[in-house]
Amino acid sequence: MARGKREIVDENGRSRGFYSEANRVNDLTGKEWVFWTRSVITKPYPPNLQHKLRSAHGGQKPPELCADLLRVFTKAGQTVLDPFMGVGGVLLGASLSGRRALGIECDPRWIEIYREVCRREGIVEQEALPGDSREALPGLGDRRFDCVLTDVPYWTMDSARRSKGSWKRVGEKAAPARASKLASFSAHPAETKEQWRERMVAILGLAAARLAPGGYLVTFIGDMYRGNCYHCLSSDLAAGLCEIPGLAWKANIVWYDVSKKLHLYGYQYSYIPSLIHQNILVFRKEGSA
Repeated sequence: MARGKREIVDENGRSRGFYSEANRVNDLTGKEWVFWTRSVITKPYPPNLQHKLRSAHGGQKPPELCADLLRVFTKAGQTVLDPFMGVGGVLLGASLSGRRALGIECDPRWIEIYREVCRREGIVEQEALPGDSREALPGLGDRRFDCVLTDVPYWTMDSARRSKGSWKRVGEKAAPARASKLASFSAHPAETKEQWRERMVAILGLAAARLAPGGYLVTFIGDMYRGNCYHCLSSDLAAGLCEIPGLAWKANIVWYDVSKKLHLYGYQYSYIPSLIHQNILVFRKEGSA
């Protein structure tokens, strides 16, 4: 029997469009699919779900953005792996979108914040495993996942100072430039970019090995300045991931973070842009789904 289409309505009775029963990727209707194939995400994401608590981890991502990405690259009820879970943005996104998730995090502090967020919001906890992913992933037995969604460390961004100058508030004395919130948990402060890339590719390679055929590996990665030079980390990481057997690079989605504050860099001396976007690399594990 030929597969057909059926209209999908939301909880308010409004039509979401028509869903094709031949859809092997997600549960989106045709018009929703068109929207989410745009290469730039400009949708604003509010600072909700205990954002103030989660922001203790400077690299946390909006759970609703993670939920949207999971709606694009998985179907309801499927399983998601995050080998760099942090404070659990991906795990919260999985709960919001009706997916199951496993997160791995080397620092128990961030797992506890994730659990506290779940307690405060009344969200059932997803599975959170403490430990280094390089050791934890091989210990998962024969477990397989339908998607890998993660936010990798951005090389030395966690230990970089925000600027070289001082800063002050009105009526207060000037203070030295502040380090990133991420600085407090930089485990590899002296790591070269090549070493960083090697470590990321090794961990994501272990994660990709647990992907079901046809599953997607999706990772956030931002570019940065260091040593008065622009580093296109997204390109560096993508090149490394292309070396993993069976992974095919499918897209680079640009997330325009509308909440990002603009900073005055290099004024009167040199052009340095305020980076208000991040990249989302999309890879697919080749093979029959």
